[in-house]
Amino acid sequence: MSADVIEVQAPSRLFTVGIPVFNGRALLRACLESVVGSSIAHERFEVLLADDGSSEPETLAILEEFTQRYAAEPGFLRVISLGVNSGGAARPRNRILDEARGEYVFFVDADDTIGREALERVAAVLSVRPADWVALHQVMVNGRGAGATVSQDEVEVPRQRALSTLTVHKVFRRAEIERQGLRFDEGLPSGQDIAFAFSYIVNASRFLMLGNYAYYYLTQHSGNPDEPVHLSRTARTAEALIAKNHRILASMLGDLGRSTLTDREKTRILREVVLPRVLLRQRYLTSIADSEPEAGERALRDLAALLADPVVALVRPDSLTKGLRPEHLDAVRRVDLPALREALAEVPPPPPPKAVVTRAERWRGRGRRLVDVSRGLLGHRQVAAELATLRHALTELEAAQRRLEAEVQALGGRTSDEPGPDRSTLRE
Repeated sequence: MSADVIEVQAPSRLFTVGIPVFNGRALLRACLESVVGSSIAHERFEVLLADDGSSEPETLAILEEFTQRYAAEPGFLRVISLGVNSGGAARPRNRILDEARGEYVFFVDADDTIGREALERVAAVLSVRPADWVALHQVMVNGRGAGATVSQDEVEVPRQRALSTLTVHKVFRRAEIERQGLRFDEGLPSGQDIAFAFSYIVNASRFLMLGNYAYYYLTQHSGNPDEPVHLSRTARTAEALIAKNHRILASMLGDLGRSTLTDREKTRILREVVLPRVLLRQRYLTSIADSEPEAGERALRDLAALLADPVVALVRPDSLTKGLRPEHLDAVRRVDLPALREALAEVPPPPPPKAVVTRAERWRGRGRRLVDVSRGLLGHRQVAAELATLRHALTELEAAQRRLEAEVQALGGRTSDEPGPDRSTLRE
């Protein structure tokens, strides 16, 4: 009797770790060692390096060394040579997307590193809680800022929260990228990650954040000649910043206009994310104000044309947030460069101080909310809180009325038998 032949299928690649490379030197080696030394089995992920025309012998030697080291593990580590340097991260990242085989794509910069258990921990979460996008707790190295700090072990977040971090050092579901037909804008030397991440999040569905572990280490360059040249060129002049931000804003408005989100959600994203980020944080308005009059007015006209988009008309001027004010948009719409400069020079009043809430009070509130949600009592508690506030206000009003009556009587304004206000109207 012949034995049955059982075909054993090789485990699928869960992750593609995509690394754009350009003249990496020492930090490239640290990056690769952190990735290939991950605690997860090599059969579960692949490392895809897109070399964007590196010319340094050290970098080329490192790429060759790692290729040879893992030659006995087919499909684990591949190097794609792009030839001539493109001047930005968009082209190598696009080649990574074209060649990726993993279910999820995790973009890692060649000057950064990841935690040893990062991939294993993400895989464990995704095995029970599939998601379109996963943001990981990041550690800032050498003074680097603006990272994603996540304190909770695992939390599903709404789209608005996901939009607060628009770098691509995240885990993206590759099927969703392909469903959207999404690629990086190769016409942008920098800022391609912002446009890509925004479009992805606006059209995806489920978002997770993982914390309480150093998943990703972001490195700040300090001009050390032993450190690699950053892959993306930085827009430094006013003209370059204007061109970059105009293209990013146009992309974001187009994404919102084509999305299936409700008008309410589009409005909120515009006033809380898109407009304050691009116009103020990314210095679009400041770059225009710093330009010569002719160039500034030309840029204002171009921006005014963008803001004439119907989706922007949904935003009420009095609902703007994060430092963006109606005066800013009004100056743009009127193509009034002096008014824009004046509005940017004005310092808005500081926000009122927030009430101090102790950690114990915060945790009690969270626990009470969880209990209410589980029992379906959240709406009842909100109504009860509103009624309690109203009762307190009525009590204060009655006390004020009594004080006023006493003062009037003390002044001889009326006798005790004269009718006073009908207190019954102050009760529930």
